[in-house]
Amino acid sequence: MIYFLLCAYNEETNIINVINSIKQLFGNYKIVVVNDGSTDNTRYILEQLMSDDIIVLHHTKNLGLGLAIKTGLGYIIPKLTLQDVVITLDADNTHPVETVKQMIKEFEEGCDIVIASRYCFGGQQIGVVWYRKLLSFMARVVLKLLFPYPNVKDYTTGYRLYSARILLKAQDKYKEKFVTQKNFVVQLELLLKLFEFKPRICEVPLKLEYYKKYGKSKLKIIKNILSYLFFILKTKYSKL
Repeated sequence: MIYFLLCAYNEETNIINVINSIKQLFGNYKIVVVNDGSTDNTRYILEQLMSDDIIVLHHTKNLGLGLAIKTGLGYIIPKLTLQDVVITLDADNTHPVETVKQMIKEFEEGCDIVIASRYCFGGQQIGVVWYRKLLSFMARVVLKLLFPYPNVKDYTTGYRLYSARILLKAQDKYKEKFVTQKNFVVQLELLLKLFEFKPRICEVPLKLEYYKKYGKSKLKIIKNILSYLFFILKTKYSKL
């Protein structure tokens, strides 16, 4: 079973395209959408799409990406069997769903985590403004120096495959503290915690199609940078 985890905040113009792409490309799947307190028509649209294969969880107010992922994983992990995988991807239509096929292939060849990477050979960022590309590249360099791990180049992308085996191990150890970060730093937090189990990690090229996104970005750049800096300092000088 492939579990797709989508965290949505005001994605009324994007979420249908993502869900339809999944339905067209895959058969044995479940889509879990966490509506993180949207104030547009996202909730209404999702409620019309609900079925046995599409589960919608609601936050009454916007809690941030990290807590939305926590809610989604909290629902999914107890239902996993060792043959299952969890795919996290953005709900804004910038992550091409067809990349999942290559991610599944890497999983079948023995990878515990598969990262859709902007920085491995073939990766692209289309429609991303230059300063965001620069900040992302600088973050990649710093994180690679501070937290080196074989085959990992992209530490902050949210497009990933996690094997059930690795998630169940992490949940067993960390329990409610598996996810503690409220915002985009959650992507780094998850990766660093999973490093402890010595997973085999592979990367596949990500063609980030930012031009397909409708609406404003949810990323507040200065706040995000400060959150990363605080988390990195805390992680390097204390236990996770």
